[in-house]
Amino acid sequence: MKTIRFIFVLITGFFLTSFAFAAENYRIDDLGNGIWRIQAIQGTLSTVYVIEGKTEVLVIDACSGQEGLKEIVGNIAGSRVIKLALTHGHFDHSGGIKYFTDVYLHKADTGLLPKDVKMPYKYIDEGYVFDLGGRQVEVLSIPGHTPGSVAFYEKEGRFLFTGDGIGSTSVWAHISNDPLTVYLASVKRLEGMKDRISEIYVGHHEQEKVKLTTQYITDMHMAAEGVLSGTIETTEYKNSFRNGRQAVYGSAVLIYNPDNLK
Repeated sequence: MKTIRFIFVLITGFFLTSFAFAAENYRIDDLGNGIWRIQAIQGTLSTVYVIEGKTEVLVIDACSGQEGLKEIVGNIAGSRVIKLALTHGHFDHSGGIKYFTDVYLHKADTGLLPKDVKMPYKYIDEGYVFDLGGRQVEVLSIPGHTPGSVAFYEKEGRFLFTGDGIGSTSVWAHISNDPLTVYLASVKRLEGMKDRISEIYVGHHEQEKVKLTTQYITDMHMAAEGVLSGTIETTEYKNSFRNGRQAVYGSAVLIYNPDNLK
């Protein structure tokens, strides 16, 4: 993996300002295989991924609106069509939708999007396939963190992009209206794909204490089942946004609402 620092020949003050923001707000990592990671280094440290096809590029998530994202993506895409797809609607993943014109998300998360951005969104659900030209990316529905949480799976490369549904060490399931049984079903579904997944790319790379493997999915399954059966030790979880309880199993930390289990 290489970290790329773009060097531009700049003509106008407008472009100078735009690319200065790009360098100030983001780090760009070339992950190989036509995949780029754009990591926010200012504000909320969420992560964008760009998947290159021959005719289109798919942008997964949009951070929280830090300037410079449009210019970085445009430099990667060149003349190819750009499509933005959201793993879920939380602002730290959707704030940058203002920089894009072709935006895809699950309908259940529409109400979470920034209220000041008005555009005709396109809705995706289980089984939707993005054909980028020479590579395809499939949508997997994994509600639990939010009702409209999805993951993106590239079968050929065995890559899984999970947003916060399979999170950076911990998963916040306590902020969703869905009961914990919904999240358990999502995790069990992904566990059934373990032998077809080689890489997991999460929504907050900078918070990833160790690189996640598919064992994390099994650990999260066991944590959720332990909470529901009452067989796992849990502790209080306090946060300025919303409190809950947490369960730890192996590499997984599950934050849940004890009043919304089934």
